[in-house]
Amino acid sequence: MLTLTRQLVSLDMVCTELADYSGKLQATNHVVPQAYVNLLKQFCIAIQNLSLIAQDYSQLVFVAEVEKFGLALPIKNKRILSVYLRLIEYVIDFYLASEKIASIRDKLFDDNAEKRLDLLQVRAIKAKAQFKTVVHALGKREYQQFAHHLALPTSEWGWDVLRLESE
Repeated sequence: MLTLTRQLVSLDMVCTELADYSGKLQATNHVVPQAYVNLLKQFCIAIQNLSLIAQDYSQLVFVAEVEKFGLALPIKNKRILSVYLRLIEYVIDFYLASEKIASIRDKLFDDNAEKRLDLLQVRAIKAKAQFKTVVHALGKREYQQFAHHLALPTSEWGWDVLRLESE
């Protein structure tokens, strides 16, 4: 139980740091501050570690421990960890590709830039499309809670902006 509690504390600390960005992020050309992307990466690692430790526990014991801990991020079962992990990986991939696109446009525009831009734009579009597929399966209410806890900018990641049907 001690390692599970440690991982929950770690995840809670990252969520608290992400909460500081809530409502403050305005993505410019799909680029956000590097500090925010670093926090998303830390969140990803925390979810991965929690998922690994969760394998050692039954569903009932895991959920009971999470509820007892009082984590703000809703984790109803062990399977939701893999869904959260996939979502955050898509968000990180999108932001990293967008950052590289902006860098090429601003500074590194050379003979091969057009090819790199095309590849990176496809990568960003693919990440967002895969994200939308998983979000649609997750459902509006659960997604909005997830997006809120990660302080995802609603201008890019809001349910309505993603053009998903209502439940």
